[in-house]
Amino acid sequence: MKSVKKYLDKTLLFVTSSLFLVMVTITTWQVMARYIFQNPSTVTEEFLRFSLIWLSMLTAAYVVGKRTHIKFTLVSDRLKGSKKRGLEIFIQAMFLVFSLGIMVFGGGKAVSLTMAQLSPSLGIPMGFVYLALPVSGVLIAFYSALNLAETLKERNAPVADETKEDEARKVGEAL
Repeated sequence: MKSVKKYLDKTLLFVTSSLFLVMVTITTWQVMARYIFQNPSTVTEEFLRFSLIWLSMLTAAYVVGKRTHIKFTLVSDRLKGSKKRGLEIFIQAMFLVFSLGIMVFGGGKAVSLTMAQLSPSLGIPMGFVYLALPVSGVLIAFYSALNLAETLKERNAPVADETKEDEARKVGEAL
């Protein structure tokens, strides 16, 4: 499973980086077209809007897989040992429920409802834009299930509180 996660991480990193590079290039062209050539393009604006949706959803899945998503550490920093692990299990379970329920199920419904609606400038079905929800939902569910399994596996290991040296090492790695 770790090899699948590693491959998926690399693929998501490549796709999101490439998409970001394309967006920067198109944004540069759009600015040039608007201010230098006095001929703004609505196609590029719509493409960038839809690309930003895909980029943010795929990046959200990537950071969940890396466990670097935004988190409030007010509670978790005060917990130690098994209580901290219990909170992590709860968080990963909620990620799993949210991604499957809201993103995959709800996003799937949104895709099916909007597939006949065409975007004004590009003329593509809006369902392709909304497809970012179930795709990233499946990826987040996969990563959350792996993170949950990893945390549960750690749960069976002996509980050891983090020492000051461990915290200093983590801060050093983050820098």
